[in-house]
Amino acid sequence: MLLSASVVRAGDFSVFAGGVAGVEALTVATNSSAFRAGGGGLYLHNNGWGSLTPAQRAQTLGIFSNAPVAIELGFGGATASAFAWASACRRNYLALGINPEFIAANAFAGNNHPTPEQWSAYMSALRTAGVPASTLILPTFEYQNFRPNIATLGQNVVSRQPVFQSIIRTAGGIVLDSPSGYFFDREPAYRDWVVDAIHWTHAQGLKTVVIASPHSSKNNFATHSLQFLAYLRAHRAVPDIFAVENYNPNPPADYPNYVGNENQTNTALGVARLLQLKAQNSPALVP
Repeated sequence: MLLSASVVRAGDFSVFAGGVAGVEALTVATNSSAFRAGGGGLYLHNNGWGSLTPAQRAQTLGIFSNAPVAIELGFGGATASAFAWASACRRNYLALGINPEFIAANAFAGNNHPTPEQWSAYMSALRTAGVPASTLILPTFEYQNFRPNIATLGQNVVSRQPVFQSIIRTAGGIVLDSPSGYFFDREPAYRDWVVDAIHWTHAQGLKTVVIASPHSSKNNFATHSLQFLAYLRAHRAVPDIFAVENYNPNPPADYPNYVGNENQTNTALGVARLLQLKAQNSPALVP
């Protein structure tokens, strides 16, 4: 089985959904029926995917067999780490017939600052492992999220940062990890940084992906995500793709942001469907 890598655009952006907490919901077709019918994609977080049994993985891929797929992996600047991630990608995804639209690699996790050379080496390792040339391997930027960078955030926007620009150009785009509610909790310079990153990347003709995640939004996840979209639209910074996910491996009993069902408002699938319905010029979508 080979899963298609072509995104079915539903308006001015497309939407992928997945996550960690409650990832087994992806094995139930009725949880994502309308989302998939509207061109929704499958977003496989490595931690969540790793928690599923082989049978659950096969069931998920069967349900999303006509949907585009994206993968979220870790990143290692050292050669050994890069090849370890490449091996995991080949074993856990490519060997299952997944032909991903894009791979998001957490290059800036933990306030890491990868060099262009380290990023190129990582990409090379994944290509050697069999990641097809059609798959974008994109750096996930969390640089903007870390407190030590606040004082100089305005001086290190993408449009003024040659290292960031080199990595993004080499990759062919950027993934921005800026949780929906957290985006509004931060100072104006934070929002300016995100908008600048999208503007610069689009100006180069490259791909932009925004991860919309709950962080601490809880029962406001849907509201915050729609506000996030409205803000980006008002600033002419709508990304090409929204990836909606949670990333909590050990949620509390009352956690409202499981992968869930598309008809449950604050779940990952629920928010993904809401965003999908807000895409402009999307006649294929059924409210």
